Amino acid sequence: MTKNPGANADYAKLHVLLVDDDEFLLELMKVTLRDLGVASVVLALNGFEGLNSYRQTQPRPNLIICDLCMPQLGGMELLSHLALDGCQADILIISGHNLIPPIDNHWALANYNGPILNLAEKIARIQGLKVHASFEKPITREKIIEMLDVVVASNKPSAISASN
Repeated sequence: MTKNPGANADYAKLHVLLVDDDEFLLELMKVTLRDLGVASVVLALNGFEGLNSYRQTQPRPNLIICDLCMPQLGGMELLSHLALDGCQADILIISGHNLIPPIDNHWALANYNGPILNLAEKIARIQGLKVHASFEKPITREKIIEMLDVVVASNKPSAISASN
């Protein structure tokens, strides 16, 4: 597949770990990210795979895009493990269950009555993780570009500090 000629050069610096239990979404995001010029993309189907991939992949991912509701080890638990590992990667959280949690008593946030994505961001930041934003599914090409742009913009020196 030919790379997108208009791809942002900053995307080429990204080594992305995608963690989601939806195999179709993972493949779709992988193809889109590669088309946009991202350096590398590693896929994980649950939090356990995600944690192992984060620890073992070289170069280590510098962007993690993580779903919240997954079997075995969910997104919140994965984020807690990453925090304990001292993870310095940029993090984006995605979920299809922002206002309506799934009917799953094993999911840590199943009984929370409020915007789950906002809560997940706050909890992860309190643990010291660099969460930049959260995005509600469905994920489109435009939303992926928006996600990458949020991370790229957050890592650029501000105009004020550049002039000092």
